[in-house]
Amino acid sequence: MLRDPRLGPIRLCWRRHLSTTYSFAAGGGARGRVALLKAPSHLGHYTSRVNRPTNEDRYAAALMEVPRGSSLTPRSRREAGKQKVFNFSVFDGHGGNECSQFLADNLAKYVEEFDLATVYDIAKDYRKNVGGYWRHWRDSEVEHYVSRLNSQDDLQLRVPMAFLKADYDFTVRDKRPAGSTCTSVYIYSHEPDTVFWEPNQVSSLLVAHVGDTRAILSDSHGSAHRLTAIHHPSSPTETERLSRYASSFFTDSFGEERFGRFANTRAFGDAIGKSRGITAEPQLLECLIGKDANRIAATSPNNHHSIKTFGGDEGFVVIVSDGVSDMVSDQEIVDLVMATAYKSGSMRGTPQDAAKEVVEFAQALGGDDNATCLVIRLPGWGKWTWTDKTGILREDRLRDALDSQNRRDRRA
Repeated sequence: MLRDPRLGPIRLCWRRHLSTTYSFAAGGGARGRVALLKAPSHLGHYTSRVNRPTNEDRYAAALMEVPRGSSLTPRSRREAGKQKVFNFSVFDGHGGNECSQFLADNLAKYVEEFDLATVYDIAKDYRKNVGGYWRHWRDSEVEHYVSRLNSQDDLQLRVPMAFLKADYDFTVRDKRPAGSTCTSVYIYSHEPDTVFWEPNQVSSLLVAHVGDTRAILSDSHGSAHRLTAIHHPSSPTETERLSRYASSFFTDSFGEERFGRFANTRAFGDAIGKSRGITAEPQLLECLIGKDANRIAATSPNNHHSIKTFGGDEGFVVIVSDGVSDMVSDQEIVDLVMATAYKSGSMRGTPQDAAKEVVEFAQALGGDDNATCLVIRLPGWGKWTWTDKTGILREDRLRDALDSQNRRDRRA
């Protein structure tokens, strides 16, 4: 049984085939359907192995159904039924694609189907069967997430616990050695039966991040806002978290700080480093986007922790693997998306066009890692006031990259 009375005795667990299609009323009794990965005007997705032998990156889009509201909602105001939550993720595998493929196939289902009555069992399983770092991961760590619950949803608890459960099943139960980083975005409108990309509404956006993939949001002025922090050993947050294992930190011959053999201190899988503190516990960022988001965030009784806002009419969110972010700055990515939208002097460019443009630009600059990009359309798509902040810089960088390649070709 759960120890925190706010969770109650209810077992919240849904079982169904996870959908990748959004269905809506189209008028006259008809219904329309949007297949998320086949809607280039609303979701762009593109990946390339670049010059690697294989592509270990994966990505996924899904429409989840989770309980509406949460156990903090007074019973008199609880709404029956389920809430539709859109989920978009990028996974950057290492040591093979086994872990990234597992996550692409299953992580959204873990989140949707997670049983909140088992949250304390996860900590117990890690302590018993992994040990090391996890002996210090007590029930108070779970209660940190319980304290962040609000009356809108239970994602602040459901998502991190489902991440840890998926990681445990892959790494400990099934004893598979590969690893993967992950950035996963969850979005839903506050208006029932309304989708988040429609205008004049407010939506919740939760980012769950593990490792060095990245999420970036563009506001209505075309400014880039990074929504994730890299989980490298040099990060102050990670240094503090892993301080009891400080002897495992070292700098390799390329000047990159590492934790044992690992460049990322948070990841799914990586069985050999799990007892030393490699974790799939995500770093969470909760945001409100859309019309009146600032006012609602400021006056919300649920604002017991920081909720990020960006001024309304946000244009899009981009999720990329480090094969992109190591080569292209956040603002360059945002400007590339917007420049692509203005293709041919109009707003004919789609998120799909933009995702491909971002990956191909990273590759043209000399990127040598797998590169993946998702572009998620928000209600402010095309409404922005924008000047290309990095256009001249991008041209110079591309020219330098091409000149360097030509010199290498002549020497060869």
